[in-house]
Amino acid sequence: MTNELAAIIQSMGQWLLVPFGYALDAASRMYWLFWCSALGIALLVILYSQWRDKKLHLGRAMVQLFSPRHWWRRSTLVDLAYLFANSLLRLGIVIPLFGSHLLVTLWVTRGLQSELGNAPEFALSGMTVAALYTLCFFLVEDFSRFGLHRTMHKVPFLWRLHQVHHSARRLTPLTLFRVHPFEMTLYYLRGLLVFGSVSGVFVYLFGGQLSGWDILGVDALGFAFNFLGANLRHSHIWLSFGRLERWFISPAGHQLHHSRLSEHRNKNFGTCLALWDRLFGSHLPAEKQRPKIAFGLSRRPILRKTVQG
Repeated sequence: MTNELAAIIQSMGQWLLVPFGYALDAASRMYWLFWCSALGIALLVILYSQWRDKKLHLGRAMVQLFSPRHWWRRSTLVDLAYLFANSLLRLGIVIPLFGSHLLVTLWVTRGLQSELGNAPEFALSGMTVAALYTLCFFLVEDFSRFGLHRTMHKVPFLWRLHQVHHSARRLTPLTLFRVHPFEMTLYYLRGLLVFGSVSGVFVYLFGGQLSGWDILGVDALGFAFNFLGANLRHSHIWLSFGRLERWFISPAGHQLHHSRLSEHRNKNFGTCLALWDRLFGSHLPAEKQRPKIAFGLSRRPILRKTVQG
């Protein structure tokens, strides 16, 4: 019994260290390089705002960026608590219960092989297959995120769960982890289904032609998204994409989604592409919106002045 208890304690200790490993995992938005790129972009936004107002001052910009009044709050501690709790639940229950992405991929491939027999041969180069896979995965992944996110807002029971995420009154990159455990599980299952289905179909159709391009392609898109300021989506830095708002959800666009003001409610459910919001009538470009918005769920919204670029 003592050995079993020691093994359990050791496993728990290893799981508690997992969140710290996110900083070294290039597949995580918490990767150190993504933090650096987000901070660099944020600093440029602040300096540009100061230059435009003819009040350029690097010291004040750094204070504005790292202000303890924004970062060291109860809201940040809540984000951290959800980060550790959901990491433990994911590793200890969700993944063992539902399996891995590779397992679902193999299940889909074998199912297609069993039902349809050998796949037809396609005269496509490895580069073409890689491009097709990357594009298909990106579109299905992005649309599925939009669909689930929109559903979390529209279904009363799911909205009660999703309110946990929207309860944040201060947005920091750590707010990404402020989600109800059941919502975390739903998103894990969504990712499992999307990755397994798309990858399984491509493995069935093209077999060896996929040859590692899936990893390179998908990671390249995710890496680019995270490197180009994805962490600013949950922040006090107002970064709009200007005319590109028509096609992409900017960090400012996602901040509008978190706004409690009635004119911003149920807008911008998308992650990367604005296409889905435009099709479903929920798109609100951040380009012409005021950078003073209210976060949280309180009856009396507390207005937060964002740093506008």
